[in-house]
Amino acid sequence: MNLRRLLRRISSHVAIFLLGALVLFLAIDLIAGRSLPPLEPWHELSLENEFRAGMDDGSFGWKQWLELEERLFDELERLKPELYQAAGFEESRFRPGGNRLARRLERDWNRSFVLEAERPRAVALLIHGLSDSPYSLRSLALSLQRAGVTVYGLRLPGHGTLPGELDDVSWQDWLAAVQVATRHIEIAHGDLPFWIVGYSMGAALGVRHTLGTLLRGEGVTPEGLFLISPALGVNPLARLANLQRIFSRFPYFRRSRWLNILPEYDPFKYLSFTKNAGRQMSLLIGEIYEDLDRLKAQGREKELPPILGFQSVVDETVSTVDLVDRLYGVIDDPRSELVLFDINRISFYRAFTRFSPDAVIASLRALGHRNFQTTVITNVTPSSPRVGAFSWSATGESPEVHELKLSWPEEIYSLSHVALPFPPHDPVYGYTDRDRDGRPWVTLGNLAVRGERNVLQVPAGELLRLRANPFYSYLERRILSRMNPEGGEP
Repeated sequence: MNLRRLLRRISSHVAIFLLGALVLFLAIDLIAGRSLPPLEPWHELSLENEFRAGMDDGSFGWKQWLELEERLFDELERLKPELYQAAGFEESRFRPGGNRLARRLERDWNRSFVLEAERPRAVALLIHGLSDSPYSLRSLALSLQRAGVTVYGLRLPGHGTLPGELDDVSWQDWLAAVQVATRHIEIAHGDLPFWIVGYSMGAALGVRHTLGTLLRGEGVTPEGLFLISPALGVNPLARLANLQRIFSRFPYFRRSRWLNILPEYDPFKYLSFTKNAGRQMSLLIGEIYEDLDRLKAQGREKELPPILGFQSVVDETVSTVDLVDRLYGVIDDPRSELVLFDINRISFYRAFTRFSPDAVIASLRALGHRNFQTTVITNVTPSSPRVGAFSWSATGESPEVHELKLSWPEEIYSLSHVALPFPPHDPVYGYTDRDRDGRPWVTLGNLAVRGERNVLQVPAGELLRLRANPFYSYLERRILSRMNPEGGEP
């Protein structure tokens, strides 16, 4: 009896503690929201013609998708003069006709697209990341088309228009959009090998779609998956991100719906980030974990198609450890591979870095069950910027080393989450791009601004973050060669 009373008392104290912690978390969240800059029209306006999961009863077609998207962007165009005036600066993403970065390009890459190959031998669905747009995989899409692959670039609901659209979107909307695209591909290109390429959240959606086809018969299973900076692990607190909605419906706390509020100058990525987007990402990852556990419990791991993943060992956005443990820990296919991009090991940079990726690499190699290949792209020697591919087979104890004709640029100490899908010459995010006359021009990847601290609205870390991948050619070559049944791995 005394023991039962003691247990009840302990349970009561734990419940009170947890409730207090939750209230404290909510209070801090609301106070932090009040410190953000004021909301602008693009944070609060809502567009009427966005796709929702409830629109698809299994018969919503690609033609309907494009027609709805056309109405959506017509709606956005009508709002742009008002938004541009509210922005108050020339390079706003809402400038009618596009800002200087958007005008460099041949089309509006915020929209879904289809690139038909002349003599197609395969078809690929490209899925972008959270707060991004189809532009994220533009370079790869163009290369795939040239190589004989018909490419579908999907714009996920809530993206490419207004940042506020991510405040009222769900992961089910994103998955339903993927299913619309894959259903059309199966009907229109059923005789061709089908691949999925996903970047960040798009990689997670590719995995979730594939698991759905295996476990619930939800569409066509791809021949294989290519995952670039896959978002398969985020901050656990993201699940609590929408607690503030109890109060943020009131104008005084409206800003609490946002993690950050920044000027919108990037033509293809939102810089302001709503907390709901993070919560939906977390819920999607939870669904993936449950499906992976179910697949493993049924002993069906071998049914997963081959997965080729590319990940920086340092990634401020997602968890590399979760990628290794939760996805690759389930994979049982020696054709699958994880490629890790190491930090620049030149000794000069060691004094400036506070994080060592050695533990990540060691934990990967120490997995008790590892039936996939592992490749680490790293310096050939600590004194040389030249890099090599150190590859371990599924059962190999020592690596095969292939020196690549690539080197670390002098000023770059690591890759980043957002850098992997962009080549150095990218016209928006690259650091080596030039205009038609061969002269260097300003991109978001080569900005080198200097001045006093705490003057700019944009955090210095955002400006310093690497936006393009010096080893992009390796990534692209690996994807192209695997899609080509007649070609070998480089």
